[in-house]
Amino acid sequence: MGERSDRREANTVSEPETPATADSLPSVPRPPSFRRALAHRPFFLLWTSQLVSQSGDFIFDVALLWLVLQTTGSVFAVSLVVVATLIPVVLLGPVLGVYVDRWPRRTILLLTNLGEGVLVAALSGLVLTHQTGLTVIIVIVFALGVGGQFVRITSNAMVPQTVGTTDLGTANSLLSFSNSTTQVVGLSVGGVVVALFGVDLPITYDAITFFVAALIVMLMSPTIGRPEPTPAGTGPRFASQFSEGVRYVARQRFLVELIALGLVVNFAGNAVFALWAPYADLVLHGGAATYGLLGAMIAVGAIVGAIVIGKVDTRRTAGKLLFAGNAGVGALMIGLGVTRSIPLALAESFLIGVLLSVINIPLLTLVQAKVPSRLMGRVMSVLMGFILAAAPFGAYFAGSLASATSVGFVYVAAGGIVIATDAVGVVAMREVRNVTY
Repeated sequence: MGERSDRREANTVSEPETPATADSLPSVPRPPSFRRALAHRPFFLLWTSQLVSQSGDFIFDVALLWLVLQTTGSVFAVSLVVVATLIPVVLLGPVLGVYVDRWPRRTILLLTNLGEGVLVAALSGLVLTHQTGLTVIIVIVFALGVGGQFVRITSNAMVPQTVGTTDLGTANSLLSFSNSTTQVVGLSVGGVVVALFGVDLPITYDAITFFVAALIVMLMSPTIGRPEPTPAGTGPRFASQFSEGVRYVARQRFLVELIALGLVVNFAGNAVFALWAPYADLVLHGGAATYGLLGAMIAVGAIVGAIVIGKVDTRRTAGKLLFAGNAGVGALMIGLGVTRSIPLALAESFLIGVLLSVINIPLLTLVQAKVPSRLMGRVMSVLMGFILAAAPFGAYFAGSLASATSVGFVYVAAGGIVIATDAVGVVAMREVRNVTY
């Protein structure tokens, strides 16, 4: 594992410090505080813009996948649409990080929200005029995936520029909390709205949320998210900046191990989530509302997990939580595969959500605390690109295998893969298991 970087927090909102005297003892780290994190205006605006845009995203997801399932009648077609959303992560993720570090991050968020709003508004018009073939949907979803990846990398890179290190974990918990809350509302309401009114209304709403989010981003000071000076020896060319990020990741043993573990786990995880709609329909014999509730229960669990983990100091336990959480998620995937009861499936989805927060929030905070701010976009994008590289294959594998066997069989197989990989990681990946910050 590489040495901890002395990250210079340029453009970071300063934290009030306790006055020190010459003979004062070293200060004790303050406990996590949600209120203190939200008191930073740049972070509050970042958090609010994400809250607004995400409120439409999950309603959109329900409408879109249900539209594909009902118009094509094909589980494989649903998996293809999911693959289209994931391909940008693999093909463009590492590349986008260079520009996140090179361009003003506030500007990236502003323009990306506007662009996504235009795309979704165009899709709404196509739905109204009955011109939404599968090819058109895949093209639009791919473009939205590019924009979503830009927003994801940029937002994660901006968090350390809007709060101090002490509040990083709490800030990430708040972002996870808002994401999960909008997921609960969006998937629950989305399923009901689709069942009652069709797919166009939720798609139109999603377009509006992107434009509102862009207005909120405009309220940020232009100084927030400015790129930092490039150090001597690193040229302005794309290749040199990209390779600098890759070399940094390669030198950090815990990041390499995290990528190896994440590749397999995300392959299996996306095999499960790509088939949510067919699982609700073919296994549980529910409708659009059941599909929405399954995702909503994951989000409810993630809210609970975010609240709990946001109040815990995980600086010495992030790796251990990763392995314990993965084992639990694998077991719950197997449980879903053999479940035919809607209430039991909802309970299992809830527990998966709890564990996802317990796994992901400490890991994200760990990376933000250890990586220099000027490299944050590149490191985040390289991590996402490599960790999620197998995700489209997982979704494609799920659709193909489910067509030949059953959705339940895919879930059991995916859970077994996660548990087996986790067991190997506990033994072989000592750096990520014991990493601290």
